[in-house]
Amino acid sequence: MKLFLIVPVLLFTFSSCTETEFKQLDLPLPHRYVIHKTSETMQIDGLASEESWANTGWTSDFMDIEGPDKDAPFSRSRAKMLWDEDYLYFFASMEEEHIWGDITQRDAVIFYNNDFEIFIHPSESEPQYAEFEVNSLGTLWELILLQPYRIGGPVSNYWDLNDTQIGINIVGSINEPSDIDSLWTVEMAIPLKAVAELNRGASVGEGTQWRMNFSRVQWEHEIIDGTYSRKKDPDTGEFLPEYNWVWSPQFAIDMHRPEHWGYVWFTEKPPGSIVNFPEPVWETERQLLFYLHRQQLKIARKDGYFASDINQLGGPVFNVNGKMIRVEMTNTRSGYELTISDPAKGSITLNQDEYITLTE
Repeated sequence: MKLFLIVPVLLFTFSSCTETEFKQLDLPLPHRYVIHKTSETMQIDGLASEESWANTGWTSDFMDIEGPDKDAPFSRSRAKMLWDEDYLYFFASMEEEHIWGDITQRDAVIFYNNDFEIFIHPSESEPQYAEFEVNSLGTLWELILLQPYRIGGPVSNYWDLNDTQIGINIVGSINEPSDIDSLWTVEMAIPLKAVAELNRGASVGEGTQWRMNFSRVQWEHEIIDGTYSRKKDPDTGEFLPEYNWVWSPQFAIDMHRPEHWGYVWFTEKPPGSIVNFPEPVWETERQLLFYLHRQQLKIARKDGYFASDINQLGGPVFNVNGKMIRVEMTNTRSGYELTISDPAKGSITLNQDEYITLTE
């Protein structure tokens, strides 16, 4: 979890390229998952013994946070999801030969232990989202980010969902370095209405679409006097960097890029039924707008101001995954707006604060 501060916004002009020139971009699209509704009473014990879980498919195996071009994780991780009127249900399985944890205080920085993390972004147009972290002891940290760290946050650590239920199952032992373990599983029930409040309390039902992602933070360890701890570099004394394994890749060591989180499609149909995930509207265009937004943030960090001309970002015409897309940029008092129009769909606009406006 890293904090980036954005410098004050100024605008400048630059010589433009001709409209016949365009930049070619290969922008991978996020993963997808259909989340089925259960009518079963779920026991949150970390065992996934209910029929609903047995009939629910796994996500794809987690990969390196930077994407499939990086080395595959050396331990398998995957997850499942369900929902009902009251809760979002999550079940994650993480293979591990040495299961350990020492953080017991709620709302501590849980990712200083090996952990499992859930990110939930219920609004398609506003930037706020929720994050949940839990370690193998079942210690929870839940928080709200009103905006991603890259545009300054802020973070609310005072958001406690006391109805959240956590079940942990250890296949092996915990904090016992003398043996080899197999895996640990996390089962969670997160209050649905509380998370939906991040989308102004919008109802959830057939066809609701949210963005979610999962992360597993994994540290190299060492054993000192029979106790596990994060491994340090013997020369510098600094902790060795962690591994970050995720469901939908971020293409950077940064979980706080919600545009790369997977799509979750809610269905009223029970687990085991076949539901086709419809093509998300505007997804290629959305990826292009956020790509350009990230370029603007790089410029602002380097120069102290945003670019004011779309040509400075390689536009106005882009070839994205073989699709020609034209982007218009408007300078505003607060920064800028990037807009893509389509006669068949309307328009989509992204501003510097990551608010999205859709028109038909």
